[in-house]
Amino acid sequence: MKREVAEKIMSAMKQVEEALAKLDLAIGDVDDDEQRRPMSRQILHTIHYLHVHVTLPVANEYPDLHPDGFSRTY
Repeated sequence: MKREVAEKIMSAMKQVEEALAKLDLAIGDVDDDEQRRPMSRQILHTIHYLHVHVTLPVANEYPDLHPDGFSRTY
């Protein structure tokens, strides 16, 4: 993939992760554990899926773009 595309993907992923973090905080305010737990679990699954299938493939090709600043191959 071209670097320009990789940069666009990582920029969009940053926005997605920020939105998911806000959503997770909002879900944390749900009083009912039976309602909150499945929602929180889904957020975790979504973050994991996106990390494995979007962030890491880009970081494999362009380690310097890893959001945590890692510059190694994954």
